[in-house]
Amino acid sequence: MASKFEEAIPMASTGPQPHVVVMATDDAETTPNCCCCDDGCEEENEERGNWSCNFESILACISYGIGPGYLWMVPDGYSRQGGGTFVYAYMAMQILIGFPMVYLEMALGQYTSQGPIRAWRGVPILQGIGIGMVAMTAILSIYYNGVMAQILYYLFYVTGDLHTATSCDNPWNTENCYTSMCGKVVEYYGDDKMYNYTYTTCGHMSAASEYLDHYVLQRPDVRGYMGAVRGDLAGCLFLASLLLMAALSFGIKSLGKVAYVTTILPLFLLFLLFLRAVTLPGASDGIAYAMTPGPVWDASFGSGLISAVVLRLTLGFGGYTTLASYNRFHNNVLRDAIVVVFVELLVMIFCVLTMAGLYGYLANIGGVDIRDMIWSGTTMLFVTMVSGFSQLPSGSSWAALFFLCVFLLAFGCQITYLETVITSLMDLIPRRLIKRMPGKESGLLSKRALLHGVMTVAVCFLFFLLGLPYVTQGGEYLSNLVSHYNFIIQPYMFVLLECVALTYLYSPTCSRCCPAIRRWMSEVSHMLQTVCCFRCANVVNWFAAVTWVALIPLAMLFYLLLIDHWPSQSIFRYCEGQTKRHRPTTNRLGPLPEQAQEGRGLRAAMATGAVWGTTTSRNQAGHT
Repeated sequence: MASKFEEAIPMASTGPQPHVVVMATDDAETTPNCCCCDDGCEEENEERGNWSCNFESILACISYGIGPGYLWMVPDGYSRQGGGTFVYAYMAMQILIGFPMVYLEMALGQYTSQGPIRAWRGVPILQGIGIGMVAMTAILSIYYNGVMAQILYYLFYVTGDLHTATSCDNPWNTENCYTSMCGKVVEYYGDDKMYNYTYTTCGHMSAASEYLDHYVLQRPDVRGYMGAVRGDLAGCLFLASLLLMAALSFGIKSLGKVAYVTTILPLFLLFLLFLRAVTLPGASDGIAYAMTPGPVWDASFGSGLISAVVLRLTLGFGGYTTLASYNRFHNNVLRDAIVVVFVELLVMIFCVLTMAGLYGYLANIGGVDIRDMIWSGTTMLFVTMVSGFSQLPSGSSWAALFFLCVFLLAFGCQITYLETVITSLMDLIPRRLIKRMPGKESGLLSKRALLHGVMTVAVCFLFFLLGLPYVTQGGEYLSNLVSHYNFIIQPYMFVLLECVALTYLYSPTCSRCCPAIRRWMSEVSHMLQTVCCFRCANVVNWFAAVTWVALIPLAMLFYLLLIDHWPSQSIFRYCEGQTKRHRPTTNRLGPLPEQAQEGRGLRAAMATGAVWGTTTSRNQAGHT
């Protein structure tokens, strides 16, 4: 008897016919009609399409998993607790949690050839997982639009004139402004009351911070007041939306070509920044601080590690499932997952060493403790790094390379976020409606491709409008609010439910004779039957199965239980300015408005509620 997963989901064909349903059963095997996704293999799913070559799929997954967060999340983690202990533990957690979850999400997408929403129809009681993922990804995509607009602004306007952004003699500066020159004069004279009041009495707001607040954003004095839209930032937001629209104009075909730029070029720029950072004065001190194991103070160390791995690898957002859904059915998804996680691990090491070298240099020239130099989020991008590059010879050139690298990393994530939303919406359109449209059945200008283009324009334009509040005068308050509360629970809940669904609830009709995990592993093994080293693949599969059954669910429960007791351990948040004790209701601008804090529970439950809402509606309709 076919499982409910098989009854609910039309599987990808193993041959060139787009509508043939191929099932993996215990007593029958299907021989693939073509090789294991070699370049030049014809389309298996002519209606939906496949990657032009498997290398593009791997590049897109790497670009999605890296993101700009590597530049601040891990440094922020080791600065708060553990030093090098955090870095080494993060590497281990990326293997124990990161790799199995990347493998699970990619295998699910490849097996079902569907986006996150329809991929979970095989477990009706938890079909809302996909809806929640897409809702959360849409919120994150709109937030990322605002971040990309600021990055573009700094790339175009600031890198060419760092002096203006890091000096205190501008009309927008206040008496609280200070620059690195202030510290140097004080150190030379040994008395901050001597000689020159302008330079020897230091303020408490850096010039780069005042430039961001008073010139770029023109932040209002009234807390929580959004103010007017900033024209320059809105223009950058519109440009970013146009670039995203162009990158996704032909769906997965154009995304695969863009992945070459968003993956290879930023890694090359990161390598150049690494070479410069490790040769700076004081860089060795920063690297030693980052790589020397330190004491672990409390249990929040573990929750911080879990948070860093889940958010940095973007687990639970549905992106890997979306990208892998365009693979051919017998593609070696195990190899792809190993390559993706291994490359991301190497990139993490490069990012840690690069940022440690820069932080060591900044601490050296400023005469301060290195822990006081490490910030998280956009504070690091637009304040710390701008101040640091202004001290370097040819600082404008290095700042331009840095912001170009950050923009490409953010762009690579954003195109996958958007494609996740678009693919999920496309999968919901009935096939019979697409067939009634005029046009070709397959090809670059097929009916589905044209509909995908229309959907891309609509989603990009809608997200541009929804992103305008992020480029207002008070937009940073909204950014802080979203980054604090919208991703503090949902990703971990979805990761937990993914493991539970596939290892305990999958194929319930044959659970007595065949446990859910064995059934799921049988389906995965069926996809990998053309792998050269099938026995090695089985060994890795059983390692992953152990983590799916026990390790990852326990880790997610550990985090969710600690989140109320240690709310500061959500890595995806901004830092406050007066102390290094991070709290989710505080940031560089001070405490968030009380109204925002009172509604945080509702916002945190928006996407998660889709899981239970869908479950309830399906049960009322008679589903099990």
